[in-house]
Amino acid sequence: MKAGYRLPRFGADGKFGEETENAVMKFQRDNNLAIDGLVGPVTLNRLQEVNHQRVSASDFPLPTGVYRRGDQGNAVKQIQRALKQINFNPGSIDGIYGPNTEDAVKRFQSMYRALADDGIYGPNTRKYIRMELDD
Repeated sequence: MKAGYRLPRFGADGKFGEETENAVMKFQRDNNLAIDGLVGPVTLNRLQEVNHQRVSASDFPLPTGVYRRGDQGNAVKQIQRALKQINFNPGSIDGIYGPNTEDAVKRFQSMYRALADDGIYGPNTRKYIRMELDD
């Protein structure tokens, strides 16, 4: 989940079921690995590389306020850059809060019970993105 792959039905339940296998296969596809749904040494190594990319939140300033689909500008670019850095790829860093950015925000929000999976960037989502950037 930290690598940006959703487990919407069961979340992190400690079981390697179909939902987890599908997420692993998507990760493998996105990272040009053999797609077998197994977390072997090559997949595990790449997953660790993705999850251990260290950055400082100060490298990715985040806007305050509320942003949603249809918004545009530099603040949206900041959100997009931060999402991409924490492996929730919003597509182009174009400053347009379109369906890809909304989907990336929803995927991120789905990791935390405290966040509504509404695709709207606001103070709570900002707080959790900052936490991920500092992690």
